[in-house]
Amino acid sequence: MTILVIFILMLAFFSLYLFFVLLDVSRVVKQLDSIVQDPTNQELKLHSRNFLVKDLALKINQLLIKHRKNERELYQLKNAQDVAIHNIAHDLRTPLTIASGYTQVLLKQPAIGGDDHESLVRIEQNLNSVAKHLDLLLMYNRLNEHELMVNLQKINITSMLQEMILGMYEAFTNKKIELKLNLQSNCWWVADRDMLQRIFQNLLGNILEHGTEAAEITLNGDDQQLCIAFSNKLAQPIKNPERLTNRFYTEDLARKSENAGLGLYITKKLTTLLNGTVTIETTATKFTIELQFTKNNL
Repeated sequence: MTILVIFILMLAFFSLYLFFVLLDVSRVVKQLDSIVQDPTNQELKLHSRNFLVKDLALKINQLLIKHRKNERELYQLKNAQDVAIHNIAHDLRTPLTIASGYTQVLLKQPAIGGDDHESLVRIEQNLNSVAKHLDLLLMYNRLNEHELMVNLQKINITSMLQEMILGMYEAFTNKKIELKLNLQSNCWWVADRDMLQRIFQNLLGNILEHGTEAAEITLNGDDQQLCIAFSNKLAQPIKNPERLTNRFYTEDLARKSENAGLGLYITKKLTTLLNGTVTIETTATKFTIELQFTKNNL
């Protein structure tokens, strides 16, 4: 009988002990939920007599402090990198512009011909390539720093696309890409002109860089929705189409190493800012990227 009473008392004691432990753990979880939902410098405040629970709370607080320290360091590092990218890009732009200007002057000199002229042409092409990458890098930096402001205006999208394509007609001809246009006439849309031009520039450049033989651009819309699709034949299949809009990811489709992997990433970011979505579809021989914009009060 005495043993039974002792057993019952021990069971009651352990049950009570377990109850208070679970109660303390429940308070820890509740406070952690609050910290996760509202990130501050708050730490766990737990008044428990259980040394295991107290030690758990102490270790969690140490992890929280370490995590916040790492976050601050990463934030400072990111800001330093953004400033460095901005400064380096601007520092490079001035000598690049000067070099390009001198090259253009030399190309106009009738006394320079033959191999020297061809060398100057290649230099000019390389300078233009560097300038293009610098522009992408600066745009990427501005997106990361949230410096871009949406300036809405009513735009004739048909005319904008036609003008940009006409300006790149010689490049398409040189690449022997037959371009088919299926553009709705006088298609108007309210958007940011500079952002749309950058989007179209990136996608037309993507066709020139990775396309072959034929490409097609379609445009249609109404008062509520605008759809634009860029399609082109591929020289070789795309291995990871789902990663094409990731920053710095590139597939060497044209067997070159000049692609910075930022064009489609920037395109997606800008499209999102304009209340649009980007959809990519690929087959073994065809690449299609479709932009869909919906009307809203940006």
